[in-house]
Amino acid sequence: MREFGELLRTYRIRVGLTQQQLADFAMVSVRAIRDLECGRTRSPRAETIRLLADGLRLDDDSRATLREAGGRPAGPVSVPPPAPSSAIVGREPETAALGDLFADGRRLVTITGVSGVGKTRLALEVVGELHVRLGWSVVWLPATRTPAVDDDQDTVLVTDHVPDTRLLESHPRLRIIVTSLAPTGTPGEHVFPLAPLADDAAVRLLVTNVRRVRPAFRQEPANHAALIGLVHELDGLPSALEFAAGWFMVYSPQHLLDRLRSTPLDPTSAHLRDSLRLSLSTLDLRERVALVRLADQGEWDDEDAVRALSVRGLVRRAGPRYEVLNLVRAAVLEPVSGPHLTGGVALTWPC
Repeated sequence: MREFGELLRTYRIRVGLTQQQLADFAMVSVRAIRDLECGRTRSPRAETIRLLADGLRLDDDSRATLREAGGRPAGPVSVPPPAPSSAIVGREPETAALGDLFADGRRLVTITGVSGVGKTRLALEVVGELHVRLGWSVVWLPATRTPAVDDDQDTVLVTDHVPDTRLLESHPRLRIIVTSLAPTGTPGEHVFPLAPLADDAAVRLLVTNVRRVRPAFRQEPANHAALIGLVHELDGLPSALEFAAGWFMVYSPQHLLDRLRSTPLDPTSAHLRDSLRLSLSTLDLRERVALVRLADQGEWDDEDAVRALSVRGLVRRAGPRYEVLNLVRAAVLEPVSGPHLTGGVALTWPC
């Protein structure tokens, strides 16, 4: 049987979380996660295993494997409501808007957006508030399994899979939040595109994460322009900002900004490449061509395709025009081997 720490690290990397992000989701300290993954702690408490499994969104089989590795019985495990994330910043309007949708009678809401924009964190925040403020039951469904729903109370289901609409027909007091790179196409779906953070919120999130590695760091006039430049280069994407914050141990804000401006996907942000390509993999050929044209020439002539790109968070409105996110443009135009369109633009899309 695999060691608990090795298995935990494998699961964490598989879902693309840093130790800090898993700590935020699971409400477990970063130090505890680090000690487990390094093998300094070998027998975690059952409650700790449960919290980690929730944060990783493990299915029942993976939960049982994790419990066994931790020396705990591997019987059936119920999935408790997730805790709201403690690290969400600048999403107050979106949180209120999602709550209003359910108050207005919407029963199926899909949060869409590019990888790293914070869809899951927003969902956790919203269902946490619904649970605390209204007493709603919360069902966390990270796998394609049939959830247990109590028809005697209002319930909200959170999932990252296409939901079975028969659930809504069978359970009149059930609502569903789906987190997805693209709309699911499910009948009755309300699509809620999640945009990157605004400048002020993005700077707050960046500084909050920088202070985890440099506690004395402060936002001040001398570094304000560099911080604004960084959030622009990283498109206000929370995952990009959180990762970049770790590089403040090595670089000054201006030095890091200079690196990103010269090579957006340099080692300080190259980890985003795979997650961005997940978003690109949801596009059909027509949408891919429109994205490449926008990224390469700044032009577009296909309204439907550009709208689909906007819903996925790959492009955003800039006055009367659309613009491609900086990191998306870098990923699309990155000069690598593979099939190309006219003009030498590489199409290294995932299969």
